[in-house]
Amino acid sequence: MSDLLITHSRMNAAATEWLQPVPWQLFTTLEFPYSASHDTATRKYSDLINNIEHSLRTRVCSLSAIESRSKSGERVPSHIHSALASIKPIPPELVTDLWNAGVGRTNTENNDLTMIKPFDSSICGIEYILKQVNDPNCEWDFRNIHLFNPNVRLEPKLDHKSLRSARRFQQQVSMAAA
Repeated sequence: MSDLLITHSRMNAAATEWLQPVPWQLFTTLEFPYSASHDTATRKYSDLINNIEHSLRTRVCSLSAIESRSKSGERVPSHIHSALASIKPIPPELVTDLWNAGVGRTNTENNDLTMIKPFDSSICGIEYILKQVNDPNCEWDFRNIHLFNPNVRLEPKLDHKSLRSARRFQQQVSMAAA
């Protein structure tokens, strides 16, 4: 068992180091007002990111983990921990409003389904998101890491849509840096 813990610890440390250059803005915990399957949770989170991108008119980088067990192994309602980044500021209220609308909660009660905080690298948010990465009941994913981490290199797609999208994003990056 101790070898498994060492391997998990090393993997978590390597992933954290790999994700270090990303300028994370927000740390989120997103809950559901109903019992959600992993498929539903994955789809709702993907919809959330798509809607944030549409609202901000730019790409959003995310790291997420869908958990359905506590650290002690007990079954808990599915919930999502994530870190978000963008070249534009991501308003926490936007994330809350889009999440509530996406999960069918039109009358929010003190933001009881979302906990959104500015990302603080000193409190180990990435490690927290990845804490159950080896658990078969935990699904984790990332999106657009290559756009925000200079250490990640991908072969560019050469179709018209991908080239246009890359060109638009580079223009946004240039404008944000100016």
